[in-house]
Amino acid sequence: MSMTKDEAKEILPIIQAYAEGKIIECRTKPSTVEGTDVPNDWTEMKEIEFWKNIEYRIKPDSKAKAKYRPFANVEECWTEMKKHQPFGWVKDKKDGYYVLITAVDNGDYMSLSGNSGWSFYSLMKDYTFADGTHFGVKVEE
Repeated sequence: MSMTKDEAKEILPIIQAYAEGKIIECRTKPSTVEGTDVPNDWTEMKEIEFWKNIEYRIKPDSKAKAKYRPFANVEECWTEMKKHQPFGWVKDKKDGYYVLITAVDNGDYMSLSGNSGWSFYSLMKDYTFADGTHFGVKVEE
């Protein structure tokens, strides 16, 4: 992946936007596509790489993803839990199953459906509140 200074200047805003959490898309430069029957839609990139004959853009209406942190303590968790309905339920990010929080102890651990040992961090990583909002505290920048 070698590039000229001009190519580096062209890709720099894309790399900056990617670092800020914005969605980046790419497609083959139209000037290199032969014929009109060749699909050339914008495609979301999961990782950034630089290729010649490819053009990049920040996805329109792409906003940086908000950052969250785990709850600092039981009180902060309990205060936030009271804001969400149905109270005490979380949703698994992978399979969409709903699980009931059955205990919140003073050691900053929780029990889900009777299974204990869940840290605030692991719950934030694997679950949302039942209403779909993050299980954690939004970090203000």
